[in-house]
Amino acid sequence: MLSAMLERWGNRVRNLGGQTGRLAAAGAIFAAAVLLAACSPGGEYPTVLAPPAPRAETPMSADQVKQATDALISDRTRLSADAQAAQQASAPATTGTTPSAGAATKP
Repeated sequence: MLSAMLERWGNRVRNLGGQTGRLAAAGAIFAAAVLLAACSPGGEYPTVLAPPAPRAETPMSADQVKQATDALISDRTRLSADAQAAQQASAPATTGTTPSAGAATKP
């Protein structure tokens, strides 16, 4: 059965004609080339053992690290205080406690 299918397919390819058959073959070769090119390694990735590129900037000094850390801490503290103030402002005001229904007050 498989051989019959392949024979029919082969006959169809031979019956495509000269120019159409060549065009189909060229298209198949082009598609295969594109697929193979997609699998090839690109030049954009360094090899595993390649040393890293030198840094454009020098690392921060200890004073710069401390200054940045202090700035981040002060920003965090300020934002936390702002968030707590906004949360307290949006909370409903309480007017006191409400006695339970049917509860008698103690003498």
